[in-house]
Amino acid sequence: MKYDLQFAKKQVDDLHRLRVERVLQGSTADFQHVFQLIALLLHLNHPALPGYVTDAPAGVAHFKLSDYQKNFLAQQFPTGFDFVRLEQESNAHQQEKTPIYGVYVMGSIASISQTAKSDLDTWVCHSPDLTPYALNKLQQKTQLLKIWAKKFNTDITLFLMDEFYFNHYRYSNTLSVENCGSAQHMLLLDEFYRSAIRLAGKPLLWLHLNVENEADYGKEVQRLQQTKQINRADWIDFGGLGAFSANEYFGASLWQLYKGIDSPYKSVLKIVLLESYSWEYPNAKLISVQFKQQLFNSKVIKEQSFDAYLAMLERVTEYLTKLKDEKRLDFIRRCFYIKVTETVRERPLAPWRAKILKNLTAQWGWSEETIKHLNRIHTWKIRSVRETHNKLIRVLMLSYRNLVNFARKHNVNASIAPQDISILTRKLYTAFEVLPGKVTLMNPQLALDLSEKNLTFIEVTEEHGVKPGWYVVNQMPSVVYPSQNRYIEYNPILIKLIAWTYFNGLLTSKTKVHISSTHVDIEKLNQCITDLRVSFPVKVSPPTDEELTHPCEIRSLAVMINLTKDPTPYSDINRTEIQQSDLFSLDGENESLIGSVDLLYRNKWNEIKTLHYEGDKAMLSALKVLSNKIHRGSGVPESVNVFCYNQYYQEEISELVVGLLNKCISIQLGTTQLPMSSVPRMTGKNWKLFFEEHDATLHQPQTEPAFISQVIAEQKQVKVKRNQPYKHLLNYPRQIDSFASEGFLQFFFEDNEDETFNVYILDENNRLEIYRQCDGSKEQKIREISQIYNLSGSDQNDNHYKIIKRDFNYPQFYQLKHQQKGILILPFSGSCMV
Repeated sequence: MKYDLQFAKKQVDDLHRLRVERVLQGSTADFQHVFQLIALLLHLNHPALPGYVTDAPAGVAHFKLSDYQKNFLAQQFPTGFDFVRLEQESNAHQQEKTPIYGVYVMGSIASISQTAKSDLDTWVCHSPDLTPYALNKLQQKTQLLKIWAKKFNTDITLFLMDEFYFNHYRYSNTLSVENCGSAQHMLLLDEFYRSAIRLAGKPLLWLHLNVENEADYGKEVQRLQQTKQINRADWIDFGGLGAFSANEYFGASLWQLYKGIDSPYKSVLKIVLLESYSWEYPNAKLISVQFKQQLFNSKVIKEQSFDAYLAMLERVTEYLTKLKDEKRLDFIRRCFYIKVTETVRERPLAPWRAKILKNLTAQWGWSEETIKHLNRIHTWKIRSVRETHNKLIRVLMLSYRNLVNFARKHNVNASIAPQDISILTRKLYTAFEVLPGKVTLMNPQLALDLSEKNLTFIEVTEEHGVKPGWYVVNQMPSVVYPSQNRYIEYNPILIKLIAWTYFNGLLTSKTKVHISSTHVDIEKLNQCITDLRVSFPVKVSPPTDEELTHPCEIRSLAVMINLTKDPTPYSDINRTEIQQSDLFSLDGENESLIGSVDLLYRNKWNEIKTLHYEGDKAMLSALKVLSNKIHRGSGVPESVNVFCYNQYYQEEISELVVGLLNKCISIQLGTTQLPMSSVPRMTGKNWKLFFEEHDATLHQPQTEPAFISQVIAEQKQVKVKRNQPYKHLLNYPRQIDSFASEGFLQFFFEDNEDETFNVYILDENNRLEIYRQCDGSKEQKIREISQIYNLSGSDQNDNHYKIIKRDFNYPQFYQLKHQQKGILILPFSGSCMV
């Protein structure tokens, strides 16, 4: 095979120049400043320049100063800068190894989807010979450059890339918001090759070799080296795309779902692209490969050619059209339009972008009303946002399930490390999974302002002929009864409805609230909202990866007494002092001072959850559930607040509940060893609250063998091993209790001295299974477990583990490490790829 490298270099250079022009067109002066100086600041390491770090590697191969960079250096060094010496050093760098081989930006930059908010994702390709010390210094420099760019309102992420390591060990840096960790390799390379712009350094070899079969790329490069047609030292080479494996699809789809939490309009297009690739498997034609073929077949680089995002849209359109999936295609196009125009109010689109977008909407047959609706996204309120949110979830879930079915069909698993699986799935679980008691949060990227001027909360009882419970409408209380066209949300529980409006930004300090209820008046409602604002900020920092690898412990808690049911106005009590026993039984009778208890809390995964209890045992039921969520080994909640909404005895009841709650929490955390001293009486019987190692259990004292009430029996049965009466009779490491999380299948590995290992399993309902003296490879066990999980949805007859499969409850894996201070539980980080 013959190659015209000179022609290839001309084509690639022309493409780079066109893309640089597109980057600068329509971008801000600050963005242009950062973009044009990145390579220079990596090439030079000088105390007078941004990003200076002592001993940091400096020098980019084949570096040449641009006019803009010369002017910048002239300003930074008023007394003069030795440009001649810099040119000499740069020429010398061409004859020897430099620390930095090349600097490339990739992603949406230069495409139609580049906006004022676009990040500069930058690959800093460095020598594999750099020492750990030098790499650390270079990493420090990239962080300083990131901080410097932020001063110019530009987000830049610099990835240190070693082409040798990338080729031989796969790309497996630590998972982060910017980094896909072990989730994808070839798909990342596909995106890089189709969108990369060389700012400085060596050219990419792959872009210059039009190899007929990508699977032969490596052999072809070796042949060219042996025949001395190329000098490998002159190029950067991350390898070919012939090794593209089906194993990557699942990990890559998880990664795009993960990114979809923060960038929904962009990620929905990418995940459907992955779906289209899987549909063509094993003969998927990657966009980057098509780009390269087109590059060599084009005599002139046209203005509209080689746009990475237009190419993705074209591929997805072709795929969905073949499936006759017009609804999903229309939604994809809307997401694409919103992504392209998301900052148009701040800065108009560049003329070439506006022209292409206008032609596209005409091809799609969009009406003026559709375009106006999408252009008014900054004014969208809850109805439009919820509609888009629900469609977004449906599209993401459908693509995800199609990819999982693909993995099942081809008997493959994700090329993704167990610790990354844990982080990815837990983040997705918190963002997308809908659970009882959990407050669904609208994606904040879908709209700028959801606040309402008026909100009316309406209580509806059974006699009204509609579903009983609570409704909220975004208007004055002119209409008492809700209808599908009037109310914006319904819930049987008032506190969850209030929390939904508050945490989604509908209820703000400027919102005027109203209420129509026979049990809750406006003063009580306003006080509850005030208490909510005091206890919970609407926005908090996202959970760290460290927090996501640990149990979802309670971070902030509010206990709300008698919000919807207040017995105090109907009690005959008339005394100056109230005892704790009066909370449950006045004067030994069945009458109680607590009619309802609401628990509202934010956990360390940033989920908002509510629990509601009514009746004589409301307080004890709340204490029991709370005790199972706060246990020894967990951290102390950052805030615990008790709010009482009684008509009478607010301070007295609040003080008694605070004391009871604090005692319960301190016993569970192990800071107090004394048992609960109170013996409350309810429904004509005496009860005691006992605390085990982890569970709080409610027993009725009897002379007969221990009796467990029906309610507690229901709680206990989900804590029992199938062939054991109770969990507390099992011999297992109690530290596992702190990791109990409903909805997840969790595996804990414990090494034995004889090189076997024990496996402790907590299923989705926290039932415990124990398998001792297991032999073989833990990594192999993980692969087998993952296969069972993937197959669990296809044939329940083969689902021996009775796995409850939801969208994001992928099995979690941990390693128990015995230390002098006790047992430490860490995410499993073996060498396996599951």
